[in-house]
Amino acid sequence: MPQRSGWLGLGVASALALGLAAGCGGSSPAPRDGGRDTKPGPTDGGQEMPPHRDGASPDRTPEGGARDAGSMDARAPDGLPGCETGPQGEPTDLRCTGLYADWASKTVAGNVRQYDPGLRLWSDGASKTRWIYLPPGTKIDTSNMDEWTFAPGTKLWKEFVVGGARLETRLLWKRPSGAWYFTTYRWAADGSSAPELKDGELEADGYEIPRQSACYDCHNGRIDAVLGFEAVALSSPQASGVTMATLTAQNLLTNPPTSPITIPGDTATSAALGYLHMNCGTSCHNRGNGEAANKGLYLRLDVATLASAQTTDAFTTGIGGHPLYPVTGVTLPEIFTPCDPDDSAGYYRMNHRDGVDGTPTETQMPPIVSHKVDPDGVALVAAWLNSFPQCTSATTP
Repeated sequence: MPQRSGWLGLGVASALALGLAAGCGGSSPAPRDGGRDTKPGPTDGGQEMPPHRDGASPDRTPEGGARDAGSMDARAPDGLPGCETGPQGEPTDLRCTGLYADWASKTVAGNVRQYDPGLRLWSDGASKTRWIYLPPGTKIDTSNMDEWTFAPGTKLWKEFVVGGARLETRLLWKRPSGAWYFTTYRWAADGSSAPELKDGELEADGYEIPRQSACYDCHNGRIDAVLGFEAVALSSPQASGVTMATLTAQNLLTNPPTSPITIPGDTATSAALGYLHMNCGTSCHNRGNGEAANKGLYLRLDVATLASAQTTDAFTTGIGGHPLYPVTGVTLPEIFTPCDPDDSAGYYRMNHRDGVDGTPTETQMPPIVSHKVDPDGVALVAAWLNSFPQCTSATTP
């Protein structure tokens, strides 16, 4: 995907990654919650490219070595007959990735665990289910609580359901070499297969499966590539399945938090900060590796900034900040203007999509992959801006 210029704040170059990271992407498609993320059930995400890329030949399982969900070889990934691998050693069909113990029934493997991060990325209305596999005997390195590091062999899957049908499942696989491989699998209409899809696809209803190369734009925003499986989201009250609490209780973190990680502020403020963190900050608008790291607008909730809402980067760099991008009819727009969402460049760009109703190109946030406005996300940001003490009355979009 080509990068664009003139983005959100202070010339921000990438982001409000509302759908891009989610755009890189089972149980059977049970009833979902109106196009939103599903909650983990009692039995039980992304397509991405590696921040540390290697051109190595496919990693092999030593002859006679045991295979599990963390190993793949060219002959039979995960021990399944008839499985083929691509040039990086990746399975060319989802059934061979280790997600399922039984493909016919779509029974998820017992060593794969479902999770819901609570804070969710907008993916143009797709409903998502996520799983993670952590290699036995390993821990997640959380010595830097804002930048987790995962052991080789780690895998994450994210299934996208659109219009009630499985459309794609994305895989993040940390190869034995330490390099990440990201890809997506496009489901056949009858569910009989899900072959690897690298070139992307635009569906008739406007949902876009991004091409593999687009994954760098978001997932390079973390030192170790994983976006949604992280401290702030997994600590949120809405998180379920594998959460910060379960990771701590099961001794899966090298440095568990010594105090609760909570998003500060009243209800409206914390909801908006969480939304901006997950949809904008984890991938692009952060002080780390994000595409917008040098543009001055930071929306990631780093643990050290959570003493109060006013100490978060969304407040210190977003409230009153002046963007380069103009807002129609507004002489001197700010990125986020208390009491005035419609005159806020950040809100304006979230609430538009290029080419829709005359919106010019390079207006929308996120800049690529998303083709539909997130009405709930827009409402959260509006409620936050209208909740400031100086606002005489609150309005909704």
